[in-house]
Amino acid sequence: SEVVDKKIEEFLSSFEEKIENLTEDAFNTQVTALIKLKECEDTHLGEEVDRNWNEVVTQQYLFDRLAHEIEALKSFSKSDLVSWFKAHRGPGSKMLSVHVVGFGKYEPEEDGTPSDCTIPVIDIRAFTSRLNLLPYHKIVK
Repeated sequence: SEVVDKKIEEFLSSFEEKIENLTEDAFNTQVTALIKLKECEDTHLGEEVDRNWNEVVTQQYLFDRLAHEIEALKSFSKSDLVSWFKAHRGPGSKMLSVHVVGFGKYEPEEDGTPSDCTIPVIDIRAFTSRLNLLPYHKIVK
């Protein structure tokens, strides 16, 4: 799993280089293509239903989300993208990486000896009810 983390970091570093070296014309071409894609009418009723049902399921109820996204894209610049990327990748930015590795009954320590602190989870609801979680935020606008 550490290899996956390393590959993700390598990708993000190379992606940062690519967006910094992207010309304004190439950026505008990509944004225009994305706007045109979002402006396309649904090809069948199922697409509209899925899009609207997703708003209900996520309890966000922003049924004109595509119009908001298109307006945001029209005012979006390459410098905005680079600034946002650097702000989320720079010093002080946070990353969560969850590794689940199983070794049978007990997970060994790095030296190969069994860990004494491994506790099997038998009742998932009881286990998760004891976890401290951040509150869920709904994005409505």
